[in-house]
Amino acid sequence: MRFAVLACLVCVAGARASELAQASPVPAQHEVDQGIAVDFSALPAAHIGDPTIFAFTLTDTASGTPISGARPAAWLVAHDKNTSDKNGSNAPQSCKQQVATYLSADLFRRADIDLNSYYVLSLNDDNSISVVDPLFGFGGSKLLAMLPLPSRAADWALATQNDALFVTMPTSAKVAIADTRSWKIVDTIAAGPNPRRIVLQADRAWIADDEGLSVIDVKTHALTRLRVGAIRELATSNDGDLVFATGAHDVLILDAHAVKVLADIVVDGVPDLLAYSSAAKAIYAADALAGRLFAIDVRSHAIAATVAIRPGATQLRFAPDGRHALMPNPQQNAVQVLDAASNRIVQSLDISNAPVQVSFTSLLAYVRRRTSETVAMIPLDQIGVEGRAVGVADFPAGQHALGDGGLADSIVGAPDQPAVLVVNTADNMIYYYKEGMAAPAGGFNTYGATPRAVLVVDHGLREQQRGRYATAMPVKNPGAYDVVMFVDAPRVVACFGLTIAAEKEAVEKPVTRVTAIDPPHQLQAGAAVRLQFALSDVAHKELRHADDVRALAFEAPGVWQRRGDLKRLSNGNYELEFIPPTAGTYYVWIESDALGLARNNSQFSVYQAIDAAINQTN
Repeated sequence: MRFAVLACLVCVAGARASELAQASPVPAQHEVDQGIAVDFSALPAAHIGDPTIFAFTLTDTASGTPISGARPAAWLVAHDKNTSDKNGSNAPQSCKQQVATYLSADLFRRADIDLNSYYVLSLNDDNSISVVDPLFGFGGSKLLAMLPLPSRAADWALATQNDALFVTMPTSAKVAIADTRSWKIVDTIAAGPNPRRIVLQADRAWIADDEGLSVIDVKTHALTRLRVGAIRELATSNDGDLVFATGAHDVLILDAHAVKVLADIVVDGVPDLLAYSSAAKAIYAADALAGRLFAIDVRSHAIAATVAIRPGATQLRFAPDGRHALMPNPQQNAVQVLDAASNRIVQSLDISNAPVQVSFTSLLAYVRRRTSETVAMIPLDQIGVEGRAVGVADFPAGQHALGDGGLADSIVGAPDQPAVLVVNTADNMIYYYKEGMAAPAGGFNTYGATPRAVLVVDHGLREQQRGRYATAMPVKNPGAYDVVMFVDAPRVVACFGLTIAAEKEAVEKPVTRVTAIDPPHQLQAGAAVRLQFALSDVAHKELRHADDVRALAFEAPGVWQRRGDLKRLSNGNYELEFIPPTAGTYYVWIESDALGLARNNSQFSVYQAIDAAINQTN
C-alpha cells in the first residue's frame, strides 16, 4: 500500500451511481469473520473501462449494528494470478495470505486494482497539472497524466464527490474543469476578469474576480455572475449554507443556495484575509497592513469585536477545532494565535525565516517559511492557553528555501495519516513527511515540471451510509477476480469472487487510436524532427482521416509550446515537424474534433531532447 502502511485511505466518494452507465448488479456475497459480517456487492459498468461500483457493508452479528468509522482496505487481483505463494507452491494463497501480501507492499505481487487508490496532483508553472500515482511504498512514482491548461493557473478546488476539479486561470479569464476519473479537461468556462481564489459550496464553484463573483454549477457548468465589485478573498461556512467574500472596504455574506447577497458589512479598513470560525459562528476579516481583525457574527451580521494584530500577516486560518486561528507574519517573524471564544490574541510564537503559510493535520500546524527549507511544526494541543510556551519543532523539506507559495496550498495532509506532502518549487520536488520523523520519508519529482501547489485526490473506499463503504473504480480487463478486504480495527479479513463480463458488441461511434510510427529514441535540441503518427479506428483497424488534425507539442518545464496542423502523407499517416529549442522533456498531443480526439485526450507521446554536445560525446 501507499507509504508501505495500512492506514492510507482518505475517505472520498467515488462517482455517483446515477451518473454512470451500469450493467446488471453482481449478486451480493456474505462472509463472517471475528463476529463481523461483511456483505460485498458490485455494480459493473456497462462499458469496459468505465467505473465499476464496489461496496462493502460491515455489521456486528451479535447486535446487528452497522460498523461505522472503520477504515477498510480492499484489492482486486486476477484469479489466475493467485496460483502460487512465495515458496513456489501451486496452491492458491489463502485470504489472509493475500492480505499480508498487499499490506507488505511487495513490488512483485501488486494487486491489479487497488480500491484504496489516491493520486497526488501538482499545479505547475508551465500551464499544466501533473497527476502522479505516488507509489511511495514501492520506492518511486508513476506519471498518470499531464493536463495542459490554456494559461497559468492560480487556484483550484475539488467538488464534493472528488470527481471534478475546478482550476482558475487569471490571465485567460477562464476556469478549467477536469474529470478526476478520466484525467481529462472536460470543459473551460469563461469567467469574470482575473479569476483567482476559488471555493466550493452548495454544489457550486465560487470564484473571486475583478468584477465580483463567478459562480459555476458543479453539475451543469452553468455560470452566474454577481457583479458586486472586485472580490479579494473567499471563505465558506462548514454547514454548507454560506459564502463570505471581502470587497474593498466590506465583507459580504451570501446565501450559497439562492446565490444572493444576504448582508454587506462595511469595515474600517481593507479586508484582505478571511476565515470562518465554526466554534464562534463568526467570520473573521483582517486588514493585514493596518493590523486590525474584525469579528462578524454571521447571524446578526454585526461586528462583534475589533482585535489589534501585528501588521504584516499573510494568512488567517483556523485549526480543525474551529476555535483557534493562526496568523503567520513574515515581517515580524511570528505566528499569532487568536481565540475566537474570547476574540483575543492569546499567544505569539517566534518563528524565524519569514513564516508565510500554515496548514493543519489533526495534531500539528505546519508553517511554511519563505527564506528557509525547513517547515515549522506547532503542536495543536499546546495552543489556546494565554501566555503558554509552545514547543516548536521543524524538519527540512528539501535543499532550497521554500519561497512564498501561492493561493493554492503548498503543504497538504497525506491520506488518512499523520503526515503531509510539501512542495519545494526550487527543488522541483514534492516531499512526504510523516509526523515524528526527523526528515521526509520520501518524495517524488514532477517529471520536469516546476510545482507550485499540491493536492490529493482520493478514490478509495468511503463510508457513504452507516456501515456501508463504497467507491467506483474502472476495471479495464474482463475476467475473474479475487476481491480481498481487510479492516485493521476491528480486525476483519474477507475474500470474495467477482467476474467482470466482456462488453457486448455494439454499434458505436468509432474510437480513434493514435500510434507513433518509429518514434526516435532521442531528440536533439535545436535540430528539426519529423514525427509520424497513424490515426486508426480501434474497432476495424482502418486508418482514419480528417481535415482538422492538429498537434500540440509542449515542453515541461517552461512556457514553450507549438500548436499547428499536421501534414497528411501519401501513406495515410500524419507528420509533425518542430524544433525542440532546449534539452528537456516534450509531450505531444494529437487533436481532432472530427475524429473524437479532444485537446485533453489521454493519448500523448513523451520524448526526451538532449543537447547536441552530449549527443556527440555519447
